[in-house]
Amino acid sequence: MLLMEQRSNSSNGGQLDRALDILELLVRSGGPRGLTEIVESVGGPKATVHRLLTSLQARGYVTQDPRTARYSAGVRCFELGSMWAYQLDLRSVAAPHLSALNRDTRETVHLAVYDHGDVVYVDKLESPHPIVAKSYVGRRCPATCVATGRALLAYETREEIASVLDGPLPAYTRDSITDPEALEAMLARVREQGFAVNHGGYREEVGGLAAPIRDHTGRVVASVGICLPEQRFGPDRFGALRDRTVECAVAVSAAMGGPGSAVTSPAGRPGAAAMPTAP
Repeated sequence: MLLMEQRSNSSNGGQLDRALDILELLVRSGGPRGLTEIVESVGGPKATVHRLLTSLQARGYVTQDPRTARYSAGVRCFELGSMWAYQLDLRSVAAPHLSALNRDTRETVHLAVYDHGDVVYVDKLESPHPIVAKSYVGRRCPATCVATGRALLAYETREEIASVLDGPLPAYTRDSITDPEALEAMLARVREQGFAVNHGGYREEVGGLAAPIRDHTGRVVASVGICLPEQRFGPDRFGALRDRTVECAVAVSAAMGGPGSAVTSPAGRPGAAAMPTAP
C-alpha cells in the first residue's frame, strides 16, 4: 500500500511539473503553439498533454484559438502576475510608513493582504524589544482571529463574509471568537471605528491592532497592524497605539492615491479624519 501511495504521489508530481512546463512554454513563446509543438517541447504522451491543456484552459490559464486550434497563455496568467507585481509595489509604497510605525511604537509591524478567509503577511518589521511575538513574511492566519485579518475581512463583500462565517470557526485559544453572530457584530464595529483589535484570539497572551489601507479607487486592499505581547498592550498604551496605527494606514492609502482619511463609516466609505475612541 505504501509503495502504491508513493507511486501515486510521484505521478501527481510529474503531472504538475509538466503542467508548469506547458505554462512556462506558452508564456515565453511569444505566440500560439500547436499541440504537437507543445508535446515536442515538454515531452510526455500526447493524450496526457492534451488533457493538461484542457484542464488549464478550463481554469483560464490557457486559451485556444477556435480557428487554428493553437494554444496561448490565458488571461489568468496575467492576473496572477499583476497581483504579484501589485503586492511588490504595495510593499515599496508602504515601506517608509511601516518603518516609521515600527520606530514610533517599538512593536512588530505587519503589512497584510486578504486571501480566501486568511490573512497573509507580505511584509514585516520586528520589534526591538527582547520579548516579541514571532511571525514571518508569508505566514497565513485565519482572518477572523487576528487584527490584520479582521481589518480586511470587514470590508469584503457580504457574500465573502457570509462564506467565512458559515465555515469552520475553530477555537485557537480560550479567547477565540467562534460564534458567527459575535464575529459579525465585531466586523461591523471595525467598519464603524476604522480599526480592528485582537486580544489573544489566535495565540495566548499575544494581541494586535490594525487598520485598513485603501487604493486610488477607495477599495480596501491591505491592512497594516502591530503585533505585541499583551503585557505591553494595556489601557495606558491603547490610545496612542491605535492612533499611530490608523495614521500609518491613512498615510499608506494617501501614498497609493487613496483617500487621506480614516475608514469610519459602516459601508467603508471615506470617513472623518478624526481618530475614533477606544472601545
